[in-house]
Amino acid sequence: MDWSDENLYTILEKIGTSLKGRRVQMGLSQEDLSERSGVSPSSIARLETGKGNISLLNLLSLLKELDLLNELQLIFRDPNLSLALLAKSKTKKPRQRVRKQKKISPNEHKEWIWGKQNE
Repeated sequence: MDWSDENLYTILEKIGTSLKGRRVQMGLSQEDLSERSGVSPSSIARLETGKGNISLLNLLSLLKELDLLNELQLIFRDPNLSLALLAKSKTKKPRQRVRKQKKISPNEHKEWIWGKQNE
């Protein structure tokens, strides 16, 4: 499923529909899910219809109660576990931080000479 060209509100509707399907599959009413997650029934209804926006914490609470929280690990995985970094780690020590590149001053490439040897 490629959402890169989708309108954000369309994506919100798709997420809401998916969460509603999961809730129904688990045999939970909106009120049941509300009690378990601490998210108001009206917020759940707005999310499921794509008519409203909820906070990230509320979304995480819903995902947890719907047993979908681990699915986020596919998106927000540990950066040390990326394939490119794993390949590099076999050859060199993993980076701990990113540093700015040093700018080389124009005088840095000139040969240094003692005292008045040029005269």
